[in-house]
Amino acid sequence: MELSKLERINLINQFLILEKLYPEEAEYYSRHRKALEEGYVLHYKWIFEHLHPEMSESECREVLDILEMYRAITWAYFDANDTKQVDDHKYRFRGFDGNEECEQLAYASYFIVDLDRYNELNYDKEFPSFNSHCPMMPKYRAMLEEWNKLGKPQNMKLSLSKVDELLAVERWD
Repeated sequence: MELSKLERINLINQFLILEKLYPEEAEYYSRHRKALEEGYVLHYKWIFEHLHPEMSESECREVLDILEMYRAITWAYFDANDTKQVDDHKYRFRGFDGNEECEQLAYASYFIVDLDRYNELNYDKEFPSFNSHCPMMPKYRAMLEEWNKLGKPQNMKLSLSKVDELLAVERWD
């Protein structure tokens, strides 16, 4: 990783500030600051080791489209069963695989839990994990294709029979 002198001095100053603001973590920040001051290029990447890879706008949008689809599925279940609780696991959003789809899993969790959106998809769990423990993206992509053919129904109103058709779509592996 290459950093310009300007980038280095900016980071050095940031670490100096962080050392003062968080004395309990001062040693951590001090080590990174010293690597920058001394020009130890090998250690620059250690500064960024906790940053996750970026998700593109289209990757984020795909997750949001899946969540929107599952909101419609959830509401269809609510309407059909005159309830506000999804008791049948067949109709619940399963999440994403924590090993194969970790970016999608993290984004869904961020959007639902951290941003406090789409609460109906956490199914009243205090700490929802959204880990399906198996890859789901092929299934979701196939479902999204069918969902898009329906024209993303207005007000997300679906009949339970349409939901069953959507859920019956086979994975494309």
